[in-house]
Amino acid sequence: MGKTKYKNVRAVSESSIQITFYYPSKPTRQRETIELIPTPDNLEKAFTHLAAINVAIKNGTFDYSVTFPNSPRARKYQNNRLLKTWLKNWLHQQDHLKQATINDYRKVIDGQIDNTKLGSMRIAAITWGDIKNWALSKKVCSKTKRNYMSVLRTALNDAADEGMIEYNPMIGKKLKQSKVELKSTQGKADPFSWQERQAIEQHAHDQFKWFCQFGFWTGMRISELIALEWDRIDWIHGTARVDQVLTQASRVYELPKTQHSIRDVELHGPALEALKQMKQFTFLEGGIIFRNPFDGLPWNGDSPVRKKWKGLLKKAGVRYRAPKQVRHTYASTALMEGEDTGYVCDQLGHEDESVTFRHYNQFIKGNRVQRGSKLEAAWKAQN
Repeated sequence: MGKTKYKNVRAVSESSIQITFYYPSKPTRQRETIELIPTPDNLEKAFTHLAAINVAIKNGTFDYSVTFPNSPRARKYQNNRLLKTWLKNWLHQQDHLKQATINDYRKVIDGQIDNTKLGSMRIAAITWGDIKNWALSKKVCSKTKRNYMSVLRTALNDAADEGMIEYNPMIGKKLKQSKVELKSTQGKADPFSWQERQAIEQHAHDQFKWFCQFGFWTGMRISELIALEWDRIDWIHGTARVDQVLTQASRVYELPKTQHSIRDVELHGPALEALKQMKQFTFLEGGIIFRNPFDGLPWNGDSPVRKKWKGLLKKAGVRYRAPKQVRHTYASTALMEGEDTGYVCDQLGHEDESVTFRHYNQFIKGNRVQRGSKLEAAWKAQN
């Protein structure tokens, strides 16, 4: 027992090895025991482990409670943990979330918090003012800022529940939008005109043509469209049940992100016609309705769809807009024709009408007479 050739690594018993390091900084020395028989190989492993600890301390990512959860010193240094360090460890524990959500959280943590003043602060010392200054420094639209803050709010709620902090400093706080920001959020929807829609559908072939038509007349998200199955179609009541999605991040069929997104979408005439046309391609096999026309297989994510969409718009001579504008086109058309906001909210799977109003208030016009009737009338007028 005693010293070894590895600096700050020594055998302290026949079944344990002790390592020594400085944390949070010199001259504060820490000693921790690892339950390993002090063989030459295990001593080398301990030395490698110590080297990784020193690198983590230098980079500000060392978490005492994660590395040595049973150490009496873990609790002592809990409040010394940096926000960026804790967030990364917190993210590793979110395996109950959908992969797409985890990827979104990681983008915010790594890209927007990690290399900032806020990220380098001790989690226990962070105030609402610190968070507010961080958010205001981001040169992005208000919705994106809200998404960033949503991740942080969720994480800090967990930190408070774990006793890491006394309370979440974001509770009851909200970032105010400037008039400029409010105006800019109103212009996000950039819908396609009737002429553009016709050009798109005319230049799309076979299955993709009906895919586009169905999208324009249901307002469903791309991730919802490529996950829609034949047994979710209620031909008697004319509805499509939306209860699963497929994203590029997940590559597997998952439940929609929110409970409100699980819904029955009313199918208007053009949407039903698109389904009838699709029967010749995928109905007998069953399962996924809209598939990759090149190989007849279900799409393996939304990225290939976006690529094909870009090529289609170029071919049709239509100014490029992202596929999400198909959804915006459905919503804006319905509202401009006088459909009820509540009806459109239900069709899109929004949490409540305030969400619909926030996105499309510039298109809202008049009051409805009968749910869905004006949208049907608009279609008939084009034919």
